[in-house]
Amino acid sequence: MKIKLYIASHKPTYIPEHPLLIPLQIGTALHEPIPDMLHDDTGPNISEKNPRYCELTGQYWAWKNEQADYYGFYHYRRYFTFRAAKRPYLIYDRPDGSTLECMGYESKQMEQLISQYDLLVPQAEEMYETVRENYRRAPYHDIEDLQLIEQIIKERYPEYTQAMEEYFQGSKLYLKNMYIMRDGLFQQYCSWLFPLLEEFDCRNDWDKYRGNPVALRVDGYLAERLFGVWYTYLKQTAEVKSCELPRIHFAHLDGGKGTLQTMKLVNAILPPGTRRRSLISRGARFVLKEKANHELRMN
Repeated sequence: MKIKLYIASHKPTYIPEHPLLIPLQIGTALHEPIPDMLHDDTGPNISEKNPRYCELTGQYWAWKNEQADYYGFYHYRRYFTFRAAKRPYLIYDRPDGSTLECMGYESKQMEQLISQYDLLVPQAEEMYETVRENYRRAPYHDIEDLQLIEQIIKERYPEYTQAMEEYFQGSKLYLKNMYIMRDGLFQQYCSWLFPLLEEFDCRNDWDKYRGNPVALRVDGYLAERLFGVWYTYLKQTAEVKSCELPRIHFAHLDGGKGTLQTMKLVNAILPPGTRRRSLISRGARFVLKEKANHELRMN
């Protein structure tokens, strides 16, 4: 059985040597190739769309160019843990050998666990607001983008409308465009997702993001929500065996020990998935949203 877990990175970074972990540079068409990584600009690819698609250019590349029994996608600073946890994500320093051991990264055990399921997804995070409202409140997110992709789904895949409403009216989010899928499901998901985003690209008004590279990441933002729609529909219409895994965030890859201590303190005081974290986050997002709107108006 061939399991490929791709670690997406846009810059040189620490990635541990492991039989199942594969470093993959995303957006290679726009940058110098990084040694000792696969590159998303070979064969059929959308590497040049990385400013809008983020890690999805790596997923598209794997879809078109790789073969595996299971495809998995991580970020250079976010992995899954194969150990049980009370919260949707935990904070560690870096993915070194001792950390991987704590996370259950013994190859044979990973293969045994993964092969039991059709797909493994991030543990849903309770937001205490609807998915639709969460998108509306998020900095650099435009609710009109979500409304446009909803309209496209209704036109192209009307059978998904019920699942879309159920997910968008719910309060649990499947974040980060991370997953591990059996080959057949991966082919199905990509064949559904990328045509939707292509249609969105054709209809969207791109001038409104001019000069703001964070807001420009709209295809990546939308895909985070579309994954939940697809997953909800899949559970409603097919017999699939799935597992939700907590995420690990590696603070050292964000900024070192100070970042680790700060993030651990925040998670201790405001645990992910709790109401008090949601309320504090809502206030912070309001401030950031106003700042983002001001930047967009200035541009």
